Amino acid sequence: MSTQHHWKHTWPCAKVFGEFLCSKREEIAEKVVLEIGAGATGVAGLTAAKLGAEKVWMTDHPDLETALTTLQKNIEANGVEEKCHVAGLDWDSRASVADVILKIGDRLDIIIASDVFFDPATFRPLVDTLAQLLIKFEHAVVWFAYQLRDDSWTCAPQLAKYRFLKTNLVRRIETEKETIDIFQMTNNFFSESLGYYAGIEGGATGSKLVIIDADTNQRYTSSAPGTNFFLTDHTIICQRIADWILEVFEKGSLDIQKLRAVGLGLSGAEDEEFNRKFVEGFKKNNKGLTENFYLTSDSVMTLLANFPGEENGIVLIAGTGSSCRLKMSNGEVKGAGGWGHQIGDGGSAFWIAREAIQLLFDAEDGMIDGWDTVVIKELLFEHYQINDKTRILDFLYSKFEKHRIADFAVSLATRVDDPAVAEVFRRAGDILGRHVRTVAKHLSEEDRQTLHIVQIGGVFQSWSALETGFVNALKGAGIQKFVMYDPCDSPAMGAAVLAARETRGIYLEQKEEKTKLREISVEED
Repeated sequence: MSTQHHWKHTWPCAKVFGEFLCSKREEIAEKVVLEIGAGATGVAGLTAAKLGAEKVWMTDHPDLETALTTLQKNIEANGVEEKCHVAGLDWDSRASVADVILKIGDRLDIIIASDVFFDPATFRPLVDTLAQLLIKFEHAVVWFAYQLRDDSWTCAPQLAKYRFLKTNLVRRIETEKETIDIFQMTNNFFSESLGYYAGIEGGATGSKLVIIDADTNQRYTSSAPGTNFFLTDHTIICQRIADWILEVFEKGSLDIQKLRAVGLGLSGAEDEEFNRKFVEGFKKNNKGLTENFYLTSDSVMTLLANFPGEENGIVLIAGTGSSCRLKMSNGEVKGAGGWGHQIGDGGSAFWIAREAIQLLFDAEDGMIDGWDTVVIKELLFEHYQINDKTRILDFLYSKFEKHRIADFAVSLATRVDDPAVAEVFRRAGDILGRHVRTVAKHLSEEDRQTLHIVQIGGVFQSWSALETGFVNALKGAGIQKFVMYDPCDSPAMGAAVLAARETRGIYLEQKEEKTKLREISVEED
């Protein structure tokens, strides 16, 4: 930090933040103010002094002697030397922060900072510093401005360490060249409750709900049937979700009035216009819940939860259904699959079951040669308690339920030692690999060399049977290796986290590290 030279310049944030402070004239008047990262110019601190602050402490790294000397001269040139005081403050040193706290005394009302979140390496010490200040001066308010840039930044993990910190976006300013956000941070321990945030992972077969108490980080979880609104009318799904949330709140003796937002990652939620209508209908028919919703597909929700920064990442789902989504470093999302069992779901449990059943019928009809399907037939009879293969047609047509067909994949997975069953899983691996290959086309040649993939779904429990087909599908695409992970947290938790962040500007604590499962090189033939 002390070796950088950002202090020599006045950045675009300075003017915009100064105008914001002017709009807060009455709140600043007669207050004690601390500026962090003042640099040589101290525009924000000088503005506060001119607006009638009683005292302004202006700080930067103690090793930046030239900057601090120039800052003092700037204070004198503006005729506010009686109000403004310069001090060194090293964010990396708790002792330095304590020393500044000692100098300030018993009262600090406002902390201001203009464009201090410019380097991810400083996020941890900066958040630590703000937390230390707000612990001491519990009723102080922090205002800070940030210019949106292309370089990666997220201080969510650092903020999650301090559950009492409440951070909200209070203003967004679009200039001709920049987008500048202004945030407010307070010590929420002494203010109103942060409330509850609900997240739902809605699959075709089953769904999971998590409710987070943002004040204590306590989790309440529940499971329910599927919530794919292409398999069930969306109005029924809407009411099912509302009733489910109310039931969990009632069982947990939780106050539904404190539900601040709901994040929904639902299977089939791919159309933005339909999603908007779904949310409107939800609000209209369930006014007692909340006004804040964040809705997207289960795959995109998992993607955003596991790759929150500006990195490339892939989520590959192979459960009852299947889909693949890529988040590029610029935030753009690309996809392959996810279109349901009629035209998609390749490599999913449903697809594996249907493929095995078709292999059985085709082999016994004489349509194909070379496959002994005795094991598939035995498994089919045992799983569905039938004694003639034609009885499966009842389950495929008149009694059709997607999950009941998909369940057969579990039985098949117990006999991947059988050549016919193994071939079905190899084909599933091939299709899943082609999903990844397809989305990877959107990456540059350099970024495509190593792929990071979060896997979701029970099909991956049979990875050894999928691997050959999967790896072969990636050959010739410029992919040198891929790394696969379990998600850092449940998709339902990710939904709650995203709802809190996107609708309320609050960062909930969640697991940060994805569990690495395997790293495999793709060797060309």
